[in-house]
Amino acid sequence: MEKTDREYYTLDDMFVSKAAKRARSGEEEEIQRRKAIHEHQQLAARMEKCPYCFDSSELSKHLIIAIGTKSFPTFGLMFLLSHHSFLLWCISEAEMFRNALVKMFEAKDLDCVFLETNMSMKKRYHMVYECIPLPKEVGDVAPIYFKKAIMESDEEWSVNKKLIDLSSKDVRKSVPKGLPYFSVDFGLQGGFAHVIEDQHKFPHYFGK
Repeated sequence: MEKTDREYYTLDDMFVSKAAKRARSGEEEEIQRRKAIHEHQQLAARMEKCPYCFDSSELSKHLIIAIGTKSFPTFGLMFLLSHHSFLLWCISEAEMFRNALVKMFEAKDLDCVFLETNMSMKKRYHMVYECIPLPKEVGDVAPIYFKKAIMESDEEWSVNKKLIDLSSKDVRKSVPKGLPYFSVDFGLQGGFAHVIEDQHKFPHYFGK
């Protein structure tokens, strides 16, 4: 029996109520379907014009220096072959390229830092992992500057820990899944990560 506050509740009332519930359910399903189609169309359009996808005509292919099974480095940058938004998808291959780049710069008496800024995850931008060579004397003090800048960044009252030490574990084991983050690694020594509290206030060029 249907529960109602009214004193009289006829069989017709019951059928009308059931039909209204089914109609609302159908409307909600249609809204969700349209939303999914719209999101898919947006992603397809973004991928078609993405300057970092390997198959894209926008990619400057003459800058590619190696091709892996899941990623490829260009001068100063590393991208995933397919359109993914974060490095965790190919962490082992990224480590291989990272080792090679560090050795290359060491041979030229240079240091380097690796940067990743992962924001706007719903928009699924293509992941970009940056390698920036530095003079040795700058590389030596880089951890001090990055630590200070991270501690002073973002919201004053952060929900998450402001500075995450990556010296003993990588970013995939340090940052909760699904949260936007910034990470920096100093050569092969590990580095820091920071969970971004307010994506609208955190500058995408923070690492640079």
